[in-house]
Amino acid sequence: MRLEAIELNASASNYDIGVRYQTHVENQGWHDFAENGALSGTEGESLRLEAIKIELLGVDANLFDVYYQVHVEN
Repeated sequence: MRLEAIELNASASNYDIGVRYQTHVENQGWHDFAENGALSGTEGESLRLEAIKIELLGVDANLFDVYYQVHVEN
């Protein structure tokens, strides 16, 4: 099964923090940036995500880092 879309959120009590992200979709290329829980990618089209960019937003963004892990088929 392939990953078609993502929704990301960033929250920390008492901090001004958000997240924006952009996905590269098979046969479509880069989609526009999405923010704070919005869907990025496709639904029901069986098109895989091939890449992702993630950026933190907000006054306190410099106080945090983004870590992620992926698994690639084969």
